Amino acid sequence: MLSNFNRDSINAGHTMNRNDHEPSDERTAGRLSSALRRAMQSAIAEGLSDPRVEGCLISVLDAVMTPDRSTVRFHISVLPGERGMLAIAALRHASGRLKAGMIKKIEIRRLPRLEFQLDDSLKKQAALDAAMHAASVSRGEIPADDSTQAASEQDEI
Repeated sequence: MLSNFNRDSINAGHTMNRNDHEPSDERTAGRLSSALRRAMQSAIAEGLSDPRVEGCLISVLDAVMTPDRSTVRFHISVLPGERGMLAIAALRHASGRLKAGMIKKIEIRRLPRLEFQLDDSLKKQAALDAAMHAASVSRGEIPADDSTQAASEQDEI
């Protein structure tokens, strides 16, 4: 039996909520989105027989679920970038087969509707990295690339 002191100190502390031991919806949605992203990348890697994606590198950058979990939007990067819209059209066309491939990889009661969005953030990041590198080279903060260095050495000889 608890003394009054112990009972009061327990009641004065944090009251337990139902949600203290249950995973939050955000964390669950995050895990589900991550699993869907991996399953989609695997389904794409197993191969699409569409000529619109021949010679393309397709990467799934992110998967975003709607709050009601009825739709998942995949952010897709495509190299070469000029073929991005063709690849997105091919993915939309093959969404049924992609869903079938995803079902084999993930246990879920109902797979949400698939949407695809072209994401050029990697292309922008690469352009920014190249510009920053060029600026650092021009200021002399870092040495030039080997090809630039070899050309300047050839000029000196």
